[in-house]
Amino acid sequence: MVMCSVEELALEHYRTLGFDQGIHGEGSTFSSLFGLLMWDIIFIDGVPDVFRNPYQTCPLDLHTDCFYGNRREAIEARAEMLREASAETLQELLADVWNAQEGRVCALINWERFSSLQQAQSLVACLGGHFLSGVVLRMAKDYRHCRGGLPDLVVWSTYNKKVKLVEVKGPNDRLSQKQQIWLDELHKLGADVEVCHVTATGARGARRE
Repeated sequence: MVMCSVEELALEHYRTLGFDQGIHGEGSTFSSLFGLLMWDIIFIDGVPDVFRNPYQTCPLDLHTDCFYGNRREAIEARAEMLREASAETLQELLADVWNAQEGRVCALINWERFSSLQQAQSLVACLGGHFLSGVVLRMAKDYRHCRGGLPDLVVWSTYNKKVKLVEVKGPNDRLSQKQQIWLDELHKLGADVEVCHVTATGARGARRE
């Protein structure tokens, strides 16, 4: 018998619906995109006392309210730029940071979350600037509390550019308050969000609903 997680089962289900790309990353998918799209602002010079040694993987104020306040002008400008950016501009911005920093240890980025730069570029092109701007701004304002609760899966089609953000729930599993808040916020940003319930069906396996 081959055992798999409910998330893996859900990914296979969405592949049958035409979503040829999918990532089970929960918050790390979005924190990685946040880190890539905001790299120069996260590591900006001129903010006092946030880098005390050259081995830090993030500024000391990242998990505080001061992170946004210390970089407010730069963050707002980047959010506005992302909001108006074309798919090509988003891909170029991502590639510039990826090619310059790939492999460098950064607390926000899991370099193995995406199979390649091209996969990451494909995703940002499908998500679009308006959506990414909203997510980046929310995370910049309160990164400490925004890391948790993001959907388990991001699935998208490279053919029709559709994206779906999916929270997967197994038998007797329920949405947490953080998950409910994020699903509502992502929906307000225009994302197609849904909860995929995987239910046991005895010896035959499981069913998606």
